[in-house]
Amino acid sequence: MKRHIRQFTAIAGLTALEAVRQPICLLMATTCVVFIGLLPFLITHTLGEGAKLVRDSGLAFHFVCGLILGSYAACSSLTHEIRRGTAASILSKPVSREIFFLAKFAGVAMVMLLFSAAAGMAVLMSTRVAEPLYSFDWWSAIPLLAAPLMAYTIAGLWNFFTQRPFVSAASFLLLVTMAAAFVSAGWVDAEGHRVAFGSAYSWKIVPVSVLIFLAIAVLTGLAMSLAIRLDTVPTLSICSVVFLIGLMSDYLFGRHAAHSLFADLLYRVIPNWQHFWVVDALSGPGAIPWSYVARVALYAGLYLAGILSLGMLAFRQLEVRA
Repeated sequence: MKRHIRQFTAIAGLTALEAVRQPICLLMATTCVVFIGLLPFLITHTLGEGAKLVRDSGLAFHFVCGLILGSYAACSSLTHEIRRGTAASILSKPVSREIFFLAKFAGVAMVMLLFSAAAGMAVLMSTRVAEPLYSFDWWSAIPLLAAPLMAYTIAGLWNFFTQRPFVSAASFLLLVTMAAAFVSAGWVDAEGHRVAFGSAYSWKIVPVSVLIFLAIAVLTGLAMSLAIRLDTVPTLSICSVVFLIGLMSDYLFGRHAAHSLFADLLYRVIPNWQHFWVVDALSGPGAIPWSYVARVALYAGLYLAGILSLGMLAFRQLEVRA
């Protein structure tokens, strides 16, 4: 049992490291954070609801970027391992295919968790920037926009003096600088006065960020299972179609489920992303209870269990060559 745990941990850690070393992951994470940080300045016609517009737009961008990044990371992680023969080298040792496949998913999911944490902090800070009417909260805006710049600067100097890989260092430092900016801005209000930590943040955004991460994890599991047989482009295409159909699941299948067995089957099989996208519930004093988040987490866990089980079955029957 201990040997299996060590194998799982080692493969998951190497998978996460390989994912953060890919330039597309750093580029997507940086684009997401910077764009969310610029939203208060890009949205001009707010009609007194600047914070709401920034919040909804930031969460939507987090959702879309996470789905793209999770699908791509899952595909590249498994497909490249099979093509390069690395998977065959690992599986030639006493490592089961089930552990290898699940560890691959766990490594990518770990990266997506860190990405969601950075994007979630960016949404909280950006929403706070747009909160004051006819002005901006610069005590939150400056740290938010400076965090990516600091991460790239430190990573560049680190690469110059130590020859460490720039991409992985910048990815790690982006999360560190975002956390530092989030904590430092949390101790002051819009006027720069010292307040209790987090009193200026809209914490009701956190459950939505958790739900978005769960949606990203589900699509990452789907992409991981498809990548066993398909290349990167077909896998991304199928995941995009599933995402779009899942957004319209209630309209396309839900209203016909009571009268059509086929519609009911599709309604149950295709993930309903509306369970994860509940931003409208934040309007006004509304909030999302953690009990709802727990139920959606159970739904996502059961869906992931089914998808990954099918993926392990397909991977068990795959011929892996060195």
